[in-house]
Amino acid sequence: MIQLDDKQCLIVGGGAVAARKAAQMCEFGACVTVVAPEICAELLAIADTERIDETAGIVENIDGNCQKKPERIRVWKREVTEADISGMDVVIMATDDAELNSQYAELCRSKHILVNVVDVKKDCDFYFPAIIKQGEVVVSVSTGGNSPMLASKIKKDIRQTLRTDYGQIADELGAIREKILAEEPDERARKRRFAAIVEAKMQEQRIRIGTRGSRLAQIQTDMVIEQLKKNYPDVQFEKVIVTTKGDKQKDAAISSFGGKAVFVEEIEEALLDGTIDLAVHSAKDMPNPCKKGLGIAGVLPRACVQDVLIYRVDTDIRSKDAFTVGTGSLRRRCQIKEIYPQAECMELRGNVTTRIQKLRDGMYDAIILAAAGIERLGIEKEPDLVYEYLDVDVMLPAAGQGIIAMEACEGTLPYHMAETISDVETEGCLRAERAVVREMEAGCHEPIGVYATWKNEKKLCVRVMNARSGSVKRETFEREMEDAN
Repeated sequence: MIQLDDKQCLIVGGGAVAARKAAQMCEFGACVTVVAPEICAELLAIADTERIDETAGIVENIDGNCQKKPERIRVWKREVTEADISGMDVVIMATDDAELNSQYAELCRSKHILVNVVDVKKDCDFYFPAIIKQGEVVVSVSTGGNSPMLASKIKKDIRQTLRTDYGQIADELGAIREKILAEEPDERARKRRFAAIVEAKMQEQRIRIGTRGSRLAQIQTDMVIEQLKKNYPDVQFEKVIVTTKGDKQKDAAISSFGGKAVFVEEIEEALLDGTIDLAVHSAKDMPNPCKKGLGIAGVLPRACVQDVLIYRVDTDIRSKDAFTVGTGSLRRRCQIKEIYPQAECMELRGNVTTRIQKLRDGMYDAIILAAAGIERLGIEKEPDLVYEYLDVDVMLPAAGQGIIAMEACEGTLPYHMAETISDVETEGCLRAERAVVREMEAGCHEPIGVYATWKNEKKLCVRVMNARSGSVKRETFEREMEDAN
């Protein structure tokens, strides 16, 4: 595997063997000079000439016009001289004269020129393997010069099972590789991306992505697909709607029928039974840890983590002795009472647009929603509503809030694909937050808030709110990145 583009190659000999060597060297980009007193028809065909001038290297075309040969091969019809090897990178001796072949092999070695003497192993610095070539893809089989016939047989066996589109795939991957090398400084990250892209090219180009049916879930899934398509433009991504327990029971409090994984369990089952290949979740809804065999393969960059208190413009909540706040979250309930002691919390279920409509219908004076959801839906500036973004110091978010997570069976192609688009900083924060929740042995719907931010490249600042005892307790600590798993 030597880069032969524009390298100078001398072939001494004018028979069929020399013709094969000339064709092969030209195919790999070498500039070939052939010297022999007699030139066979195959060599003439390669040189695309009718006659060779014996002294000047002038070719005469079929129409009788003489011109300098412009192609990568020159043919000289004469005996070889020592001057012919001057400036050569590679020399191939393919004559019937064993003594001449050996003489020039020694001469080449004395001048540090690579030489191959056809059928004489001891005089060879390199061997011609049996090859299969598809564009830039070359499969090479060598027996070290011991048995070219065996190498040819092995090549035929390989060819029977080889795909015919490797050359095309290599061209596509070559362009992608240059882009990744320019974009990704981390070697391990590059390797993961390369591996995932190659696997994607070699697999069926269709990935089924499981998601819930709400408009927000659809938007979040579209965001994932948009990013995946940048790395895998030829892959077809198909959305599969999965109805979860939380979607079916729209009115009862979540804590009354499960609490953990009510929006995820059926989706995880679909991953495990092969109904879908990849799943998209709001990270805050995910069980901790995932089911055995599954893992969070990647995350998109985190959106705004804040919670938003929303009320109608005709409602002055501050002037009221009491006002109702719709929320199904125990975490939000205990914290909003600290901010507004006069708030009376009521159970609120439904998707984002349903909850806002209930507010407009007067069922509540105010509701609390995640900023990420309303912003992704594009409804954060409704003229009839007031949006009060609550500072994280007083309304600590849930672990994973604002993060879109991709889940898949570990070690699979979709898992690797999700890894290639994962945001590293967000991924580190999510791991830290989920680790804290696991240490507290808490579910995703308990009155606990966790929020991690980067202090420096290796250390995270983690804020925790815990109200399981009935009173709100807050603490802040630092955690090394390697401990955030």
